[in-house]
Amino acid sequence: VCCLPHVSVFLTSAVFLTSLSSSRLLSSSCLLSRLLPAPGWVLVRRCWCGGRQSVFRLHDRRRVKVLGYALSGNAPSPERERIASGCDVWVEAAGLDYPDLARRMAADKVHVLVDTTGYTMRQKTEAMVLSPAPVVLSFHGFPGTMGASFVHYLSSDPRTTPPDYAGFYSERLGLVPWTYLINDHRQSRREVLAPPPHPGVPTRAELGFGEGDVVLASFNQMYKVEPKVFEAWMQVLARVPRARLWMLKFSTSAPELLREEAARRGVQPSRLVFHDKFPHDTELLAKAHADLFLDTPLFNAHTTGGDVLWAGIPVLTLPGDNFAKRVASGLVHSAGLLDLTCARSLDDYVALAVQLCRRGRVLRRVRRRLREAREALPLFDTRLLTAHLERSMAAMWEVYAAGAPPPPCHAARACPGAPDPRSRAQ
Repeated sequence: VCCLPHVSVFLTSAVFLTSLSSSRLLSSSCLLSRLLPAPGWVLVRRCWCGGRQSVFRLHDRRRVKVLGYALSGNAPSPERERIASGCDVWVEAAGLDYPDLARRMAADKVHVLVDTTGYTMRQKTEAMVLSPAPVVLSFHGFPGTMGASFVHYLSSDPRTTPPDYAGFYSERLGLVPWTYLINDHRQSRREVLAPPPHPGVPTRAELGFGEGDVVLASFNQMYKVEPKVFEAWMQVLARVPRARLWMLKFSTSAPELLREEAARRGVQPSRLVFHDKFPHDTELLAKAHADLFLDTPLFNAHTTGGDVLWAGIPVLTLPGDNFAKRVASGLVHSAGLLDLTCARSLDDYVALAVQLCRRGRVLRRVRRRLREAREALPLFDTRLLTAHLERSMAAMWEVYAAGAPPPPCHAARACPGAPDPRSRAQ
């Protein structure tokens, strides 16, 4: 694959820039505007400052030069420092107005600007509107179409946005072979690989679960729990007496209200277990006590899905009809679980959950194989996923440089020797 000219990635809090000079070096630029540690910024901090920090340093320096433009202050944090150290050039750009930022990007000869925020917190979409970059890519931050003529491509994967869905997006689809949702777990969340004992991590009994319980977890935000999926969960509990439903207290009123709804459906309210969010250092080890993660079809587990799979918990998902409803199918595909835990309908979702709960030996085997294989799976191979992103951006630039109209969908080729998760996790 030829090198890109200047590729710039724009986040609402920082800029990640990739560009290609005459020496065939790809200079990649990323705009980051959500680097401030703030209470409402947990998702962005996990996704980018925590979850994707290695992407910056793992680019192939023979092809890529990385420039970062921080757009939201300079509050120090370990994650911010790691991102900055992974860039070849780091610019504190919070004091620049949009025209000055555009002029700076023009001077840096940015060719591909990658937006990693979209219409989310602390957005600075104006930077994309004024950007002189010939190619603008929406990446990671906003799970859907921007519906904007100034955004040319959307980074995704064939499970999240099948090629047949291209007509529903204003952007062209830039598809990578595995999940588009790059994570950093293999580098930054290695605590789950440590052998027991795990000091400070609550035991299964301390969490309120018995040895014979089948723990079904959903750690998604409450707004993702719609009535029909809650009804499906209650059907599973009714058919599997040993099953318990484990959720987090994202809302002070949710536990009481959901237990009342469970009672109305003939399910003992005490079978719904709620806990406060866990400290970061012990979060994944505590969640690893779950036997199966129940995804929410209305809005899938995105970052949370990667977290629980890295913790060794299979994810049961039901793909829907838009981007946010399909992300988890790309995750389980990249973990080699697509044939086991991806339902075709809500009835199938219930049937699969019941089957896995009743076949405890099968579920334990799936969990064990997932844990044994996780370091070799494409889902957690940050270097591989970063290389696929580079190939995708290179193809976008090649189309522009050739003066050809971009196709509705472009699928990047897998890197030679890329692993096949089907041989590992099943």
